Amino acid sequence: PWAAAAQEKMCEPLSDTKLQWETSNEFHLLSDEDGIPPYYRAKHRPNVTMQGGKVAGSTVAQLRYTTLTVTQVAAGENGYELIKEEKAGILGTNAITDDGSDYVSAIEIATKLSSRQLCYNRTNAPEDPESLDDGDHCAAINQAAYDMAMSTASSAARARFQKSGRPMKMVSDRKPTPPAGPWWIWNYLQYNDKGTDGIEISSWYAFYSLSAPAYGAGNHYCKLLSPARALEWIYTDGLRAASLVGPNVDDIVV
Repeated sequence: PWAAAAQEKMCEPLSDTKLQWETSNEFHLLSDEDGIPPYYRAKHRPNVTMQGGKVAGSTVAQLRYTTLTVTQVAAGENGYELIKEEKAGILGTNAITDDGSDYVSAIEIATKLSSRQLCYNRTNAPEDPESLDDGDHCAAINQAAYDMAMSTASSAARARFQKSGRPMKMVSDRKPTPPAGPWWIWNYLQYNDKGTDGIEISSWYAFYSLSAPAYGAGNHYCKLLSPARALEWIYTDGLRAASLVGPNVDDIVV
């Protein structure tokens, strides 16, 4: 899965460039507060360890198809609202209509990743400063998703898009206010339509250094662009004339 591959991209290059990776991902609802009804959810966290001489990375991700607010979900404590994010529930309420007017891919792959600092720490690098996580790491991973989609598209689709399409452009990662879990979870990947210049995409991130409280220490969360969403843009939505796109990229004016 792309979320698992993103862990390696978050950490590379490692201090020891000869190390090999084994990555895995689990899909869960992101919220895991203790008291949420209608049922308790176990804690799920990403991790990086050394196993058999290889770097083992595990991530936690959720495909998001609909949007909720921090208020709606009571900062993660209202399970009856949270359950609306379950894909089966979304499809059962006709929240997604496959009539060509809107996307059918996920808005985002919200992913709990281990920080680059933790990767260096667990691989016994000589130093592991928190500055390793400076910069727009989420944007870099999203650029890789877009590049992969472009290379995966058929030669005809790629040529058509390069001639007539509007590009996706990754811009700086954003920190939510306040910089806490619920505000990362219920802020979604940003799609800012810039007309003929294309569409700008920015991720919300949450980074906690190894010196942070244990609950979050060593994490660097990202809102990731789904390669499927990038392919939809290349094949269809990015080919729409800029004049047909409303203030929100999901709103097509006819």
